Amino acid sequence: MPHQLVPERGSLGIPIGYAKVMRRIAVNLLALLGTVSLTFAQQAPAGTTQTNSYAQLVQKVAPNIVTVRIVAKFEIKAEGETQTEESKFTLQGAVITSDGLIMLSGVLLSSESFKQLAGIQGDEVNFTVTPQSFKVIFGQETEENDATLVAIDSQLAIAFIKVRDLGERKLTPIEFKEVNPTIGSELVTISRLPRGYDYAPYFSTGRVISEVSKPRRAFLLEGNITELGLPVYTMGGEAIGVMVPLSHGLDDEETDFGFRSNFGSNDRALFLVPTSALKPLIEQAIQRASEQK
Repeated sequence: MPHQLVPERGSLGIPIGYAKVMRRIAVNLLALLGTVSLTFAQQAPAGTTQTNSYAQLVQKVAPNIVTVRIVAKFEIKAEGETQTEESKFTLQGAVITSDGLIMLSGVLLSSESFKQLAGIQGDEVNFTVTPQSFKVIFGQETEENDATLVAIDSQLAIAFIKVRDLGERKLTPIEFKEVNPTIGSELVTISRLPRGYDYAPYFSTGRVISEVSKPRRAFLLEGNITELGLPVYTMGGEAIGVMVPLSHGLDDEETDFGFRSNFGSNDRALFLVPTSALKPLIEQAIQRASEQK
């Protein structure tokens, strides 16, 4: 039997080339998500009236925020090595129609979205994501409800899934409003903790610190809002957009050390995209879901 060359592997049995790629992906992801919480968290504690507003907003929105358990297959080809893994993870989503259409982040569900977020350019890495299954958990229940993938927008990294059978369950969907925040506007998002914490709802706060027109109209926030793909609300409870990773897309842009020190990247950060950018996606997803019946 001829001698076969065995790829050099690390201590965990992962090919060295593949391990380097995954380390770089992890660094890019952590840099993007870990530097969003700026000085807003150092503000003085909220008064009683504001605390009650938070409580009321959580009570109002939480029933529309679901947990989605996902199984997906990831295949990475890099430096002559191919690694295929089946991964299980959870995301949070928002109910946007009464018949069970749910919006969530598509970063981990789309090959192109994941490559953009991880900073993978060109053909240096061939990366493929294939979602296998979706299970939706409402509120703090334990029952899992099967769902199917309806659509993914790779530009905004937004995905839509549809619950197959709601039975007798009645849903009250989130309605987005075309309200434009201004510099200094305080905003809130509602999400859920993992199963080990009883899927308890929680809120995160942020404040608008900039508005950009390129590469698209969007708002930069400071604070603790890092939940991708979930609605962002005014303190009055109006859903006005979602947080997405946004890259300026300029290949030859010089390093801006001020931007990099604050946001952990030369060319991307998390931005709030307004309702006007979401509406066409939601309408298309509703149409596609109706065609899949």
